[in-house]
Amino acid sequence: MENNKGKYLKYGLHAAILIGLIWAAVKYVNGAEVLEALQSFDYRYLPFMLALTLLYLAFKSWRFAILMSPFAENIPQRVVHLAYISGQAATLLPGGIAVRAGLMKQAGVPIAEGSVPVAVHSGWDQAVFLVGGMIAALWFTAARPTVLVILAVLGMVAVLLLVPQTRRWLANLAERIAARLHHEAQWQLFLDSIPKVFTSKIVLGCLLITLAALLFDLIILDLTLRGLGQTIPYPVLALAFILPTMLGRIVPIPGGVGVTEASMVGFLTAAAQTNTDLAVAAVAIYRVVTVVFLAAVGALVYFLFWRGEKEGQRPDEINQTKREAAHASHSDL
Repeated sequence: MENNKGKYLKYGLHAAILIGLIWAAVKYVNGAEVLEALQSFDYRYLPFMLALTLLYLAFKSWRFAILMSPFAENIPQRVVHLAYISGQAATLLPGGIAVRAGLMKQAGVPIAEGSVPVAVHSGWDQAVFLVGGMIAALWFTAARPTVLVILAVLGMVAVLLLVPQTRRWLANLAERIAARLHHEAQWQLFLDSIPKVFTSKIVLGCLLITLAALLFDLIILDLTLRGLGQTIPYPVLALAFILPTMLGRIVPIPGGVGVTEASMVGFLTAAAQTNTDLAVAAVAIYRVVTVVFLAAVGALVYFLFWRGEKEGQRPDEINQTKREAAHASHSDL
């Protein structure tokens, strides 16, 4: 039974990563605006954009490793980084971030524990974007309606959670679902694991890494615009980057597909007085570099370097498994 579960997990990961890569290619590459943008783009900027994109991925992987450290003490850092990068393409699918918990399960971290760093890792970006959006609204009048709407929604959720009856109802609902699925122990393990990722050392490290990674992302957008002959002051560019990205993340659509692009074009056109066609071209190239390229890198790393259940074995265990397999094959002969 356990062996069958391992096979299902393996094939499920294969499918999620492959479908995510295909979805990225179909959504962001097969478009007339992308082809037109690529024809007018100054490709001297492209190597720097790709290098910064890889640096962004490395920093996000570093943050994931920090969050995973309380649960992966006996697992090499290389494995944790590989797991994060390998799951990149799948994050474009609904619920795709759970793939990273599945990859860490193969490496030896229980799903209940591995799900905590995965969830908190995503939450860090939302928190920083929210604070950035609130700060931007102080200086840019155009940002205030968007920020107010977001704060209103979050305020309603906060008020509901402050009501004891609501919290008890949600807790009871979660417990009933866990009981129905026969996962009571896993649910309790998940709850017990949450405080482990909120130590002062982990929080400070994640905050600094998040700010650095977002700065890389902002510079990539700047280079994209420069490649199309447009320069925008960084305060305005930050507004056109933070708010659309934040909107794309809070909307329940993987990768903020559609929402992020439309909002970014609107902000570039309104706040930066950018020509609409140029804004569409810039956003198209930016999303290809930061979404499609990263999805391709992640899929490549997964299929070439991720060893599945072997990542959870020590070298001596792997050698023992090979010896047993060779012995079994020799016995059959």
